[in-house]
Amino acid sequence: MGTTTIQDGFVAEITSREPVTEVVEDVREALLAHAVVVLREQDLPALAQAAFTRLLGPLEPASDMRNHHPDSTDVMVVDNSGRTPIVGNQWWHSDRSFLPEPTHYTVLFGRTVPPSGTETVFADMVAACRRMPAPWRTALRGALGVHSYDRLAHLRAESHRAPVQPDYAVRFPPVRHPVVRLHEESGAAALYLSELCLTGVESERGTPVEGVSVDGLHAHATAGEFLYRHPWRPGDVVIWDNCRVMHRAGELRPGVARILHRTTTAGGPPLPAVPP
Repeated sequence: MGTTTIQDGFVAEITSREPVTEVVEDVREALLAHAVVVLREQDLPALAQAAFTRLLGPLEPASDMRNHHPDSTDVMVVDNSGRTPIVGNQWWHSDRSFLPEPTHYTVLFGRTVPPSGTETVFADMVAACRRMPAPWRTALRGALGVHSYDRLAHLRAESHRAPVQPDYAVRFPPVRHPVVRLHEESGAAALYLSELCLTGVESERGTPVEGVSVDGLHAHATAGEFLYRHPWRPGDVVIWDNCRVMHRAGELRPGVARILHRTTTAGGPPLPAVPP
C-alpha cells in the first residue's frame, strides 16, 4: 500500500488491496495533507460506506430524502438517469454551505460508471486563496459571505416539478461565513465560496466589500491552474474536505448512465483566517 501525490497539496491517491474500511487511518493521514483523496477498485456496499464515513466524523442524513438508498437514509444515490434528479451539482459549491455548521467530508463511491466520459471537477481553495490578487488580501480581511438556500430551493422545486417548499426560508435562513476560512487541521487559509449559495460579500459591519465581487471571486477560484478533473472508474472512492475545496459535476453525455453513492460528515462553524 502507498500514497501517491497527483497534485501537490491538493489530490492524492491511496493504492491498496485492502477495502477502504480497513485503511481509515491512512485516509485520515492523507486528508491532513490533501483536500481530495482517491481510492480505486473498491467494493463498498451502502451500509459499509455509512460505517466508514462515520469513522471520519458525525454522519449526516442524505441531503435529499427522495434519493436516499433503500438500505440507508444516510446514503444518497446520485443517479443521473433516475426519476428524482440531483439538482445543483452543475454549479460550483461546497456541500451544505447554507447551514450554520456545513458539511466537512464528502465520500462518493462509483457504483455504476461507464467506460469513459464522466468526471467530477475540484477547485483548490487553498491555492486560490494563496494566489489571489494583492488588493483582495486587505479587502477580504474579516469579510463575510452570505450563503442562502434560495437558489437550491427553487432548483429542486423545478427539477422535481413540485412547489417550492413554503417553509424553506424559516428552516434555512441565510447564514454568514468567513470568505477566508481557517482549515483547522493544517492551519491553512482557504477561500470559502459557492456559485450555488453565495449571494454577497460584506464587511464585518455589514457593508459591501469594495473592489471584490462574487463573480470575480468565482472566476479566480475556478481558473484552470486550480482544478483537478477526476475521471470516474467503477469502484472509485473519492473523499474530499469541503473546508478547502469546491466541486461540481462534469458534463455527462446524453444517454450515459452513472450511479454514485454519497455520504457526508457534519462539520463545525467555519472559523475566519487571515488572508496570506
